Amino acid sequence: MIIKPFKLERYYTLYEFSAEYSICNSDCEAMTIKDLLSLEEGSVDKFHDLHLGYTETKGHPELRRDISTIYTTISSEDLMVCTGAQEPIYLFSQGVLNAEDEVIVQSPCYQSLASVPESLGCKVLNWMVKYIDEKPTFDLDELKNMITEKTKVIYLNTPHNPTGFHFSKEEQLAIVEIARAKNILIFCDEVYRELEHHPDYQIPSFADAYENGVAVGVMSKSYGLPGLRIGWVATRNKAVIEKMAIMKEYTTICNSAPSEFLAGVALRNRSTILARNLEIIHTNLPHYESFFERHADLFSWYQPNAGPIAFVKMKFDSDDMLFAEKALQEKKVLLLPGGIYDYNGFFRVGFGRKKMIESLLKFEEFIVENKIAK
Repeated sequence: MIIKPFKLERYYTLYEFSAEYSICNSDCEAMTIKDLLSLEEGSVDKFHDLHLGYTETKGHPELRRDISTIYTTISSEDLMVCTGAQEPIYLFSQGVLNAEDEVIVQSPCYQSLASVPESLGCKVLNWMVKYIDEKPTFDLDELKNMITEKTKVIYLNTPHNPTGFHFSKEEQLAIVEIARAKNILIFCDEVYRELEHHPDYQIPSFADAYENGVAVGVMSKSYGLPGLRIGWVATRNKAVIEKMAIMKEYTTICNSAPSEFLAGVALRNRSTILARNLEIIHTNLPHYESFFERHADLFSWYQPNAGPIAFVKMKFDSDDMLFAEKALQEKKVLLLPGGIYDYNGFFRVGFGRKKMIESLLKFEEFIVENKIAK
């Protein structure tokens, strides 16, 4: 297999842990093991007594039961626990795609959604975002017209990375009907699900909404627990999950027992964790609003209604990659430039961490000191 280097992960590998400030992180504020275990009585002793043997390939039955509570039609048998979200993305493409298949990818995207199918010889069609009055949109008629007899999968991501766009219930239903008409699989990256800024913006998982829907979740983003490296895939399509399970026996085989235990504690107390993370988001967003009002001549953005990220448009003449490099060199502030997504003239911001306000002030120092002008 020949596959392109993963631009985003390469970028974070090089710069994430050397930067002192960041306004681009896509996860929420992390917790300590102590804080997590404090959410459930008796969990400390159970954690200490945990047997460190192999775990089940599909994940511990109790963890799969806990994950199933996130869904309405998904049972523990419709789930497989994986390492993060990257593994199920990889396993799905490897398990169900063949050379010459066509796939449609909501774009810009988390690169593996496109690069893994491409590496298998698939034709990848990009369903590109359009900005209308500075608001990101995805044209459903365009999606319908992209479908051919060779279309095998539609890859989606909602809430969307990097734009922050989130489908409405009506849009979701329309997409399902488009796929159902041709018996096309929908693979949806739902790592920011349950982080809607208001209950009105909640939509069902695509695994619940469509019999051939395949959804990915993870502990990293909405729950702020990336160190657990626990993700999962949910689908009622038994053939798909079995193909993925067979592929997993060539990758991680099984997951970390301590991580599975801690993920279960988190999921049983997810309402508390989500409320905490949404409070951080609601605290941070007004600071971004104020910043973009002060610098409306330089930047524009669409404030999303779900998730912890947004995409910012640069109104001045500057290479976004060089702009980010300069901010890192001069103020040790990490930005994620749009060039990482092959979508230049933008950069991604995040608002799920407590240190965001301090980092934003450092970024503003950089803007003022460099006298950046439109």
